[in-house]
This record gives sequence, C-alpha cells and structure tokens, in this order.
Amino acid sequence: MSSQPAAVPPPHVCKEIPPVEKDIPIDDCVFRSYKWPAAKDNWKGRVLFVHGYRDHHQLYNELAESVAKAGFDFFFFYQRGEGESRLVDNSKGVSDDYYAYKALDDMIEYNLKELSDEKLPAKLHLMGASMGGGLILNYACHGLYRDKIKSLSALSPLIVLHKNSYPGKLIEYIVRTICVFDFGKKLRVNSPLNLEYITGDEEYQKFMRSLGDTKALNGAFVETRDFILRGRNLLTEQVYSGMDSRVPVFICHGENDNITDVNGSKAFISALNSIDGMENKKISTYPDGRHQLTADIPGVRHQVIADLINFLTTNKD
Repeated sequence: MSSQPAAVPPPHVCKEIPPVEKDIPIDDCVFRSYKWPAAKDNWKGRVLFVHGYRDHHQLYNELAESVAKAGFDFFFFYQRGEGESRLVDNSKGVSDDYYAYKALDDMIEYNLKELSDEKLPAKLHLMGASMGGGLILNYACHGLYRDKIKSLSALSPLIVLHKNSYPGKLIEYIVRTICVFDFGKKLRVNSPLNLEYITGDEEYQKFMRSLGDTKALNGAFVETRDFILRGRNLLTEQVYSGMDSRVPVFICHGENDNITDVNGSKAFISALNSIDGMENKKISTYPDGRHQLTADIPGVRHQVIADLINFLTTNKD
C-alpha cells in the first residue's frame, strides 16, 4: 500500500489526540514517526508499536488514540524500506534481519532517552502487528534491550503464514537460494495480499483500496525470506526458550485470519507455557476476526482494543 495521503479519509480521524509527526535520522535512514501523547496527569507508560508488511499508520488511528486516552503514549515508526521512511539519499531502502533488529534497538534507545528527558519513568511496552508482531516476539527472546521491556502484545503475529497466503515451498526455495548471492537480495518478488483476508469492514476496505492495490504488493527477496523464517523460528526451542519467564505476553489473533495462521500463535504460547516457571503468557482469539484486527468490523476491533488496553493497564507497573 502507498504511504501517500489517501483520496478517501480514514474511517477513524483522531480529533481529540492527533498524532505528532517527526522524522528521526539514524545512520543512513530517516525514520518517519507518529506519536499520540497521553495526558501527563494520566500518564501510565509508552507503547512502541512495530507495524506489519506494507502497513499504514492510519489503520491504527482508533487503537492509538484509545491507548493514549487510557494513559499510554503511542509511538509508531515506519521501518526501513516501508511507508514514509527513506534513506538519506531519498531512496526507499531495503530491510533484512540485521536492519529490522537494529531499528528496534535504535527506537528503544530513542524512546527511553525521550522518557528520561521528560523525567518520566522508563515504562516502555512493545506492541506489534503481523510482521511486526513476529519481530517483537523474537526480540523478546534474544533482542539487545529485551530486559527494558515492560510487556509485549502482538496482533496477528507472523509466526506461520496461513496456507491461503503462503507462496509455496517452490517459491520459498527459489527466494532462499537466490538470497545466497548478494546480487539477488534486492530483487523483487510479488507478495500479494487479498483485501478480503485483511478486514471484513467495508469502510476500511474502501480506505485501503484508496491507498493502492494490495494484490500488487512486492518486496525484496531478502526481506521476504527473513520475515518468513523469523516467524517460523519462534517455534524452535532455541528461540522461544530465551523468553523472560516474567515478562507479560499477550497475543490477539482472529480465527478467520487467512494471512497469518492462528495455530502458529497458539503453538507459540503453548511452547512458552511448557517451560517451568513461565508466567503471564496468554492468547485471545476472535471468531470473526480477520487479519487487521484493529481495523476489522466494529464488534471485533472494539473488543481487541479493549483487551489490549486492559492488558497494558494490568501490567503498567
């Protein structure tokens, strides 16, 4: 989807707490960020949000404003190669595992410093959706600053692609083989998404159509390879055993998600809870929920947002 302003306004417009836009230059990349600030007299913490593949910040307007009203700053940034972020030479850039984790390191550092400068406690919560959900769960297992995170919440995390969206073993093999060679890493592969799989809400479908054709999406071979393998690795004991037994983890996943498989999320939580001493690792599923839970039909998105706020509030300290 395009990061340019849509011809159709988003279904939720933030009137009470509009986001503050800011560019954050780090090394060779200028990261575009949006922050929905909570009132200081009701401040409980900050959420650092990691978006999904070819995502758009306005799909999270209702979530972000609701979280800010509940007392948590909501900080969104576009990852390298995504949305409105650009390299210093104004090219788009390409991400991979190294850059994905490096950006998260940098944004955690940035937010902790900003909280310190504002004389606020270092209460930083990670939240992510789809590809970003898989990334933050991995980060909690082996990331540099995983001990700085108060809680993790993941929406439809990419752990296992659903069979209806998985490109197939042949395509995966070709992509992984070509990525062995440096010249092949930046080649593009089609990665279409079915709009009906993303949301069942007609207003959000209309908005997303105005952003671009989801079936025309494509990504660099290396970023596609890395986010698929990154998610799959969460089900290996070598990775999930690195999760802090005490950090709260909450996964929200729709049972009607045809992009990421809800069974992958269930298997991950089950694996965590199989470890002796593991605490506060939970999953909630939503029978009618599709992939973009916070932009889904009202009955789904309102429940998901309420569940996320309850989780954050319960684990604010």
